[in-house]
Amino acid sequence: MGRLRWTGVSPKSIIEIILSQHSVSANSMINKGNVCTHVSEYLPTLLKNRSLYSCSFIGKPNSPSIRRFPPLKHFFHSTGARYSAERDYYEILGVSRDSTRDEIKKAFHVLAKKYHPDANKNNPSAKRKFQEIRDAYEILQNPQKRAQYDTMKEQPSNNTENINYNYGNGNDFRHTYSTQFSGSFQKIFSEIFENEAENLTQDIQVELSLSFSEAAKGCTKHLSFDADVPCDSCSGLGYPLNSTPKVCPTCQGVGRVTIPPFTATCSTCKGSGRVIKERCRACKASGVVEAIKDVKVTIPAGVDSGDTIRVPKAGHAGRRGVQPGSLFIKLKVAKDPLFAREGADLYVDYHISFTKAILGGKVEVPTLSGKTNIQVPKGVQPGQLVVLRGKGLPKSGFLVNHGNQYVRFRIDFPTALNERQRAIMEEFAQEEVVNEDYMDGEVNLWQQLLERVSNPKFVVEFSLLIVILLLLIKTL
Repeated sequence: MGRLRWTGVSPKSIIEIILSQHSVSANSMINKGNVCTHVSEYLPTLLKNRSLYSCSFIGKPNSPSIRRFPPLKHFFHSTGARYSAERDYYEILGVSRDSTRDEIKKAFHVLAKKYHPDANKNNPSAKRKFQEIRDAYEILQNPQKRAQYDTMKEQPSNNTENINYNYGNGNDFRHTYSTQFSGSFQKIFSEIFENEAENLTQDIQVELSLSFSEAAKGCTKHLSFDADVPCDSCSGLGYPLNSTPKVCPTCQGVGRVTIPPFTATCSTCKGSGRVIKERCRACKASGVVEAIKDVKVTIPAGVDSGDTIRVPKAGHAGRRGVQPGSLFIKLKVAKDPLFAREGADLYVDYHISFTKAILGGKVEVPTLSGKTNIQVPKGVQPGQLVVLRGKGLPKSGFLVNHGNQYVRFRIDFPTALNERQRAIMEEFAQEEVVNEDYMDGEVNLWQQLLERVSNPKFVVEFSLLIVILLLLIKTL
């Protein structure tokens, strides 16, 4: 349906333009004795007899057919040839008219990868471009369709195609359309009656900056942004509130149009089964107007930069009953001067004096929930970590729902000493030297003993000594 909407006219109005080009006598269609001189009269008549809605196509066998008319410049989409001289499929794929199928296939894969909607989510025009590329490939990769297309391109633009549309029975009706458009019957009528997949409201993406504390603990934010909102004048209906709705002439109030085996929402009434000819002047019958939208959002605890939060139905308001879009919030978390983060774990650097590092003791360190006391081990080394389990950020996991906090000790050494402190330190240094000498002596003694025992000569001497002692004990 989107391919018809961008031309500025609806499928129904296109048919009316076609019929209006002929005289009343030539344009009139006979259906059970009723003369229909306008498409708006013809469609209800066709539907009343279940000819289009149930696809029974009941009618007089000898009923006159619609007069022949030339093809338009814009057509219903199908996988077959879209007979438009203004669309150059070779130019769309960037190939020449004498290109081989392999060259066409290669060009298609390159362009399809470049303009695929999944790779261009922020580019709405990429979807239309991708569809054009796919349509061109479907025609040019098929030898028969390509030959038909080349023949059509060579004909003058004012050439008239003789097409006879006869509604005598369903097979003739279906065959006429499938032959003329060389493609899917379903795709043709999904264009006329509007495929529901096209009725999607655009989403909105915004960026939200958070402090480290807000991201760690969670918070509530109020966002304001430009968006389509329901019209206040008509409450989003698209027509004045005091208007009287009438039964939709296209679907006869059902809200859906069926051409077996396909069923689609009626494009005339958007599935409501009722239509109103009056239009709301404030929103021009769209049901939405541009305004500033305010949304209250709850940010969960533990989020990080790059995370995205989706708020359903908080995007653009849908036009006349279409579901509203979603709001996507991309988060950006500021750095914290105290805490460093690695996933759900937190790291804190805590400075202590060198005497505290030597003697140990208790210190008070910050956490997300406030300050807490921890024990400094005696003789702690610079960079040594003490873990506070469960004091980190929230996380999802089996049994464990919080990370850990690690306290990294930084030892501050004095840069200036008074006389007494210097004397104490010198005395400590001397004792440290004595202790080092004593330890070195003990180490040397044990080292000599080990070397003596491991000597082979010592082993032989020791063995002889043991034998002599055993002989003496036996003689006694």
